[in-house]
Amino acid sequence: MSVLRTEARRTIAPWLLFVLLAVGLGFFFLFSGPWSRDAVAWNLQWTPSVLWSRYLLSLLWPIIVCGAALQGMRDRRSGMEELLATTPLPVGRRTAKVGLVIGLSAVVAYLLIVAVGLGQVIANDGRFTFTWVLPLLVGIASVVAGAAVGLAFGRLLPHPLTAPTAGVVALVVGVVLQIAGERGSSVQQTVPNRIALLSPTISQPRSALVEPVLAVSIGQLCWLLGLAATGFLVLAARRWFAVLPAVVGLAVALPLFPASAADNFTDSTGAGKPVCDGPVCVTTLHAEWLSTVAGPGKDALTLLAKLPAAPTHIVETTDSEYVSHGPGDPSELVVRRDSYLLRGATGRDLEYEILASAPSCSGAVTGSAARYVIASWLLGDLITPPDADHYGPSLTTSMRDAWTKLRALPASEQLARVAAARQAQQTCSGDPYALLTGASR
Repeated sequence: MSVLRTEARRTIAPWLLFVLLAVGLGFFFLFSGPWSRDAVAWNLQWTPSVLWSRYLLSLLWPIIVCGAALQGMRDRRSGMEELLATTPLPVGRRTAKVGLVIGLSAVVAYLLIVAVGLGQVIANDGRFTFTWVLPLLVGIASVVAGAAVGLAFGRLLPHPLTAPTAGVVALVVGVVLQIAGERGSSVQQTVPNRIALLSPTISQPRSALVEPVLAVSIGQLCWLLGLAATGFLVLAARRWFAVLPAVVGLAVALPLFPASAADNFTDSTGAGKPVCDGPVCVTTLHAEWLSTVAGPGKDALTLLAKLPAAPTHIVETTDSEYVSHGPGDPSELVVRRDSYLLRGATGRDLEYEILASAPSCSGAVTGSAARYVIASWLLGDLITPPDADHYGPSLTTSMRDAWTKLRALPASEQLARVAAARQAQQTCSGDPYALLTGASR
């Protein structure tokens, strides 16, 4: 331990620990994001908390690689490499101490960030499963691999530009592979899923109901451990056989990875199983919400029944990207409790938001106005949505204009226009607002 303390004082390990903690905790506490709001939050559920910490490696991994590369250049840049080569202490033992100290500081920083997140999960009584353990081990392996790769680069290429270049390359590669794992991204269409899964980080968690499949986690663990072993062998020996662990890890990982990104995650805990009260169903994860949503949900279905092709049941999704997916099953009315529109809503307010629920096919204000005018028409009175201020006066103006034109028509014509507008919403075809106002004719 005394040797490690001495080595820590001679290296950048304390500074690396400080920078990683500052960047990591600053990312979570100083910036607004989904980790602070819904079920996928960093501080609410065990597995999403660990996955968010792995997602954070998109920022931390380049810092680790850059810092380790700077440390790896120490012997050559200090002009002591030839002198140290004459000492009886083998180079492997001497570099092992440096690698241990740098790797340990990076791992400690990462575990402290994870611990802060999990501490909040425990305080919030998050649903406990053991599915977070393997992703945590993969995250640790990724941190160790970053330290090893950085040290190896620094030892092989002791140039002033090596450390910043290694950091930039690590950032670019990590971000590109991370984006390749994002659903619907343009990069995903060009980068095979098996290559994207070699990333030291992970794509943004989208649901509290799923976790990486076992084969993905094991494959990533093998690849990252092999990469770490190669880095440390290069640091200690600089022989050709140093690449063998990385090659073996890659050979084991690639066959384990699924070919399609749709197979990267699974629900092995049953948290996504439906819990129903008649036609209204929520996930097991949010079973306590059923008593709140059942009444307003049934009332909403009753009002919608007057329209053709009306939904017959309500289902909950915790997928934070549901709104971008376009049309779905017309018999289902999909809601998301974690949506800022439904979060905390009860009674008639909740019923109003359920009636206004529809796929978000465009970001136009008139599209939102059409949703709320349809919901208001079903309830019999024009109701200003709670988030109207978010859109400015344009939303209320658009709603009022559409409402006035709609209510001036005979009842049968009103019904026809509302039905056509809602059909356009659900199928993402046509302009619902134009259909309501008659501008499409």
